[in-house]
Amino acid sequence: MLAAVTAWMASGLFFGEEPEDEPAQSARSRPTLVGVRTSSAETIPQYVYSQGVALPFRTNDVVADISSRVESIEIQQGDEVEAGETIAHLRPEARTSRLESARRRVEQLETDVEAIRRLVTQGFATESRLRDLESQLSDARATLADVSEQIQDTAVKSPIFGIVSDLYVNENQSLPAGTALARIVNNAPLRIMLNVSQREVGAIERGDPAVIRFAVDDLASGRVCFVAPAADPETRTFRVEIRVPNADRSIPANISAEARLRTGDEKAHFVSPAVLTLDDAGRLGLKSVTQDRTVEFIPVRIIRGGRDGFWVTGPPDEFQLISRGQGFVRAGEPVRVERKDEESGAGKDGTFSAPLPTAGVQDEKFDKAEEIAEPPSVSDLCRGVAANAPPPGSGQMTTQGAIGATGSVSGSSAAGSLSSTGGTAASGLAEPAEGSEPQGEAGGAP
Repeated sequence: MLAAVTAWMASGLFFGEEPEDEPAQSARSRPTLVGVRTSSAETIPQYVYSQGVALPFRTNDVVADISSRVESIEIQQGDEVEAGETIAHLRPEARTSRLESARRRVEQLETDVEAIRRLVTQGFATESRLRDLESQLSDARATLADVSEQIQDTAVKSPIFGIVSDLYVNENQSLPAGTALARIVNNAPLRIMLNVSQREVGAIERGDPAVIRFAVDDLASGRVCFVAPAADPETRTFRVEIRVPNADRSIPANISAEARLRTGDEKAHFVSPAVLTLDDAGRLGLKSVTQDRTVEFIPVRIIRGGRDGFWVTGPPDEFQLISRGQGFVRAGEPVRVERKDEESGAGKDGTFSAPLPTAGVQDEKFDKAEEIAEPPSVSDLCRGVAANAPPPGSGQMTTQGAIGATGSVSGSSAAGSLSSTGGTAASGLAEPAEGSEPQGEAGGAP
């Protein structure tokens, strides 16, 4: 009796279950039903993105190289000045005494020469002594003319074209040698300095176009003008300089910028994150259906991310993607196929129309890049040596604790007076200036 009850419970009748009929058992053994759509590869642009800073094309501090007094200031902050334009007049106090000393020297030598001539005539002095004094008198007169010219020409001139960014002195102020009077900044063009990884730098060349988005939300186009030949030994990144035309100077310097550089095209499929899966080895991929209705796992590589999905490479140009039920089947397993033509984005033939290649989250910042005018040619935009003064606090000579002074700027055309040179390259950023520029002829806008 007990054995009969046990057999009855084991049969499932105790739990109210009924034996499966033959049709149900046959349906359970059928292959899994999956949704499939045709995925076609599209050619999309490939980009390199990098954060950087927008530097001015040139920066110069106007520096007085002698002790002097400011007699007049001819410019104001915000003024646009040309190369060689006078910005101030100085009165070199120390040279006033030099002028008086030079005059006394000439007068003394003139008296001595006249006296020696009389003695030579009388036979009490030699001709050689007379020639020696006449030579000294000639040198003294040249020195007097030089000092006189220096005192008469006290104009301090701008070495570059640009905007007066800062004024550091007032009229009638006494200045020690090496004092900076003003800073001139040329923002046309801007120089975008980036650091690109060693894996991406090989795809970037001089002359390549680039799109820049500035922190002030302006978009501009430019060109690559310099790619460092060696990586930074600490970061293993390469310095890249992009120049952007800024003729109206509407974009300020020293602000953050993000660059997008196109590095080529690649064929890829746009897929939803929901269809991505991992195989037993942990590889990321997609599942497709082969011609014999079996599941195939295809490893993929994500090359672009978007708001609605990812662009991936790895599958053939066209394949049958399992878009429904991929989590219930394994590679090599037979399946039944249901085409999902009604899926969002699918056409009548079952193909899937992906969003535009610029639909990536990162690309949203550059969604109006196609509306920007083409940048000038590389020969126009990349010509000219760019150099910048060191930033404040760089340890170089300062004006009343204000700012670092670099290349001195000019006033006089006479040798030995105020001189004009190009600014010094900012540390690790600017190309080195190729020597000093001629006085009053330092480069303006390119």
